[in-house]
Amino acid sequence: MTSRRDFLKVAGSAGAGLVLGLRLDARPAPPEAAKAAFRPNAFLTIRTDGTVQITVPKAEMGQGVRTALPLVVAEELDLDWARIEVVNAQPGPDFKAMQTGGSTSVSTTWNALRTAGAAAREMLKAAAAAQWGVSPAECRTEQGFVLGPGGRKLGYGDLAEAAAHQPVPKDPPLKKPADYRLMGKRTPRVDGPALVTGKAIFGLDVRRPGQRVAAVLRCPVPGGKPKAWDASKALAVRGVKAVVEVPTGLAVIADRTWAAFKGRDALAPTATWDEGAAKDFNSADLERRTRAALAGPAEEVRREGDVEKALAASARILEAEYAFPYQAHVTVEPPNGVAQVRRDGAELWVGTQSANQAQERAAAALGLKPEQVRIDLPLLGGGFGRRLGTDFSTEAAQVAKAAGGGPIQVVWDREDDLRHDLHHPATLHRMKAGIRDSAVTAWAHRIAGPSILRSWTGGQKPPILPGVESNGAYDTPYAFPAIAVDYAEVDVPTPLGWWRGIQVVPNVFARECFLDEVAHALGKDPLRFRLDLLGDRGKVKFGRDEPDIQRLKRTLEMAAEKAGWGRSLPPGHALGLACHAFDGRTYASQVAEVSVVKGQLRVHRIVCAVDCGFVVNPAGLEAQIEGGIAFGLSALFSQITWDKGRTVQTGYHDFPVLRLPDMPVVETHAVPSSEPPSGIGEPPVLLPIPAVLNALFAATGKRIRKVPLEDGRV
Repeated sequence: MTSRRDFLKVAGSAGAGLVLGLRLDARPAPPEAAKAAFRPNAFLTIRTDGTVQITVPKAEMGQGVRTALPLVVAEELDLDWARIEVVNAQPGPDFKAMQTGGSTSVSTTWNALRTAGAAAREMLKAAAAAQWGVSPAECRTEQGFVLGPGGRKLGYGDLAEAAAHQPVPKDPPLKKPADYRLMGKRTPRVDGPALVTGKAIFGLDVRRPGQRVAAVLRCPVPGGKPKAWDASKALAVRGVKAVVEVPTGLAVIADRTWAAFKGRDALAPTATWDEGAAKDFNSADLERRTRAALAGPAEEVRREGDVEKALAASARILEAEYAFPYQAHVTVEPPNGVAQVRRDGAELWVGTQSANQAQERAAAALGLKPEQVRIDLPLLGGGFGRRLGTDFSTEAAQVAKAAGGGPIQVVWDREDDLRHDLHHPATLHRMKAGIRDSAVTAWAHRIAGPSILRSWTGGQKPPILPGVESNGAYDTPYAFPAIAVDYAEVDVPTPLGWWRGIQVVPNVFARECFLDEVAHALGKDPLRFRLDLLGDRGKVKFGRDEPDIQRLKRTLEMAAEKAGWGRSLPPGHALGLACHAFDGRTYASQVAEVSVVKGQLRVHRIVCAVDCGFVVNPAGLEAQIEGGIAFGLSALFSQITWDKGRTVQTGYHDFPVLRLPDMPVVETHAVPSSEPPSGIGEPPVLLPIPAVLNALFAATGKRIRKVPLEDGRV
């Protein structure tokens, strides 16, 4: 046994959340709190009526985390699923790492949540055993009750006060998968009824007493500042109350959203701007500089064998250039935030993937300490990495302060979203492969493009920069006799951000499509070619990652089998495939079935096989894969281009996303696994583009090396 201080975080009457990483040193619970409820850790509260409140330490943005994480606790604690209440955590001493991204929500909390639930279970059993005068080993738990010998039975609520005084077990026994009652079974989302009835509260739904609305007129060139303006035009619009300058532009404050936008429209023609360093930025110049970088110096990321010698000795050298464009996130709910600023503190209601950073940066902008800023986390209408940024939450705090305190809701429209996104940058890829005697002798992949990591770190150059930007290229799972991967950075003056799937998407697109080119040149079946290159290797070390090649190989075999690789297809149809080991921990393969009629591409079906460890909620897995495939397919048809420092695209009319009639049938197959969960939010995004384009080549003989496709035509 160990003390509460050694293991679990005990909350006071307000409650908070589990401190991740098992840093659960704690303060004791006040006696009055112990009488009211059992709080073995700040993540979990069992009330005397038997209901249970579970606090989720991650942001819910459609990935189902408010269901998956409570399932982990509920399983180990043997809770009655119908009697739980799910609430969101808030950043602070109990929650120092709430960032939601990287497909890590379940994997990084798996051990901690299981242990927390199991510890609470053992404490409840010990409390019941003490009352009955029996050994805890004679007791068991079921559906919110402790059952003892002779038919004895006590509810968790009845035991709440007594359990709070039990010592915390150091290593509570964890359930075996064969004993799982909740995990591994399809479970509807806890938010489902609220979502379909419109009762769920997203950021845009937040309403506070006396709340006003602001629309910010920003320079159309990112980073630009206002020089002069005439506020009288905006103030003449009915409902507009004020125009205030903030670091991001000019905020029009009104009593309702429509008035704020109309006031901004009236203000816009009067404003002049210092457009700053990005005023001449354009896509044509970026492409010229990026292409030059392909032939210039670069940073070596991975080198095995003598690539130059192997290429020189090859019977044939294949070369190709692949291009991926700037992309936007276009979350369905644009950025927004509500802020109220007082002399002694502030409160923000904001849908963010980075709650702790949002708290810290808002505090800095307001001249406060982080603990003086409360962050309330509503549901997010999509994240995709965009809401890892804190520009919009900091802006909301600045607007509220400039407007006298608030509460003020800052609302972005779609044009704001596209023009001032933290865009995913464009890249070019120069691919080379040497072939001789029906085999690959050398493989070279050079990436040229802007660095997201440098932008994210304020212009710094961390040592890991080239490796991060080449993720998906340096960790190619295929066994080549000689391999070289390098990265050439290209400067841009606009802010960049992580996209769903990060840099892996364009890097895997180039790698998997070029691999198909090599297979075709050798006259080999693309599936057989990949399986042979994967070989019989087990775990392979790539920097911090150590993927198990056989796990990836099994997903490839499963996807091909389920898709009917090699079967007879309808006229004009063809199959293509792609695979990858994401971050060395989640393995995915996809097979796409397409057709081309009169030059128009149609994606009929995508079969996805994954090994992401143990699947907590199969329904959530399927939803993530379907959504990820839709997100990835959208990038086949969309791009952001630049002219005079401005994005050319301003809305869905010229930045299309996949529409319902174009969504293919998606089949999801999970390789059974007893390994810990490893994440599934991003892996499905990586593969639709190469799988579809490889199928397109099989159908037409036309190789597409540059996206987007114009109107889906080939």
